[in-house]
Amino acid sequence: MILAEVIRKKWGVDSFTVKNHGDSYVCSAVSMLVLNTVNSIEALTDQAFDCDYNNEGGYISFYLTGPMRSGTAILLDSMILGLTSVQDQYPTEIKLTII
Repeated sequence: MILAEVIRKKWGVDSFTVKNHGDSYVCSAVSMLVLNTVNSIEALTDQAFDCDYNNEGGYISFYLTGPMRSGTAILLDSMILGLTSVQDQYPTEIKLTII
């Protein structure tokens, strides 16, 4: 089962971690959502962040290292919307926790 944990502060998402593998279709969908979000934040904003990941897959951790920048919040909220949709369709394959 894929485990996704999002930490939300008063200003928005502060960090997230996604780990483990699941069904190949679900894993692909989750990977695309998460990697596209990180790549979009890097390419389209001047947001300071750090990201740790396993090159073999199955683990990524993202966290802001500076104040929330314009555009970052909507990209992170879009990722959460996508992950929620995947969880709604495949509840035995992914567990999304928002703290």
